[in-house]
Amino acid sequence: MLTIGLNRAITLIAEKRANPGKGRRFGADPGRALGDHPQRGGAILVKKGRYGPYVTNSGINATIPDNIAPDQITLDQAVALIEARAEKTGAKPAARRKAPRKADAARVAKPAADAGQKPKKAAAKKKPAAKPKQKTVVAAE
Repeated sequence: MLTIGLNRAITLIAEKRANPGKGRRFGADPGRALGDHPQRGGAILVKKGRYGPYVTNSGINATIPDNIAPDQITLDQAVALIEARAEKTGAKPAARRKAPRKADAARVAKPAADAGQKPKKAAAKKKPAAKPKQKTVVAAE
């Protein structure tokens, strides 16, 4: 910090602002796409991880065995690895969310006051009984 000049510091700051992603030590590996999963849907990616190469699909990660090169893995092999991992962990395919029906949305949006019902009052909380104060007696000599 003490050995760098003001001009060099300004130059470094300008370079950092121009290339915000450059210079970071770790970055997410985007992976190589193999194709879509036939049953679960979503893309299957081959990634390089901290503990070795793996395939991933919808949050299920399966390690690639040492006898298979990550560059040579096929879609069928990746699907088999992911399915084996899903069975082992008990992972289920992600449920697809459905939009609420119009009748359900109208019923949920209508407040209770519009239906002719009075709103319920909150129950009063009971206060704990007050403890009697103890008198202190000072002994006179």
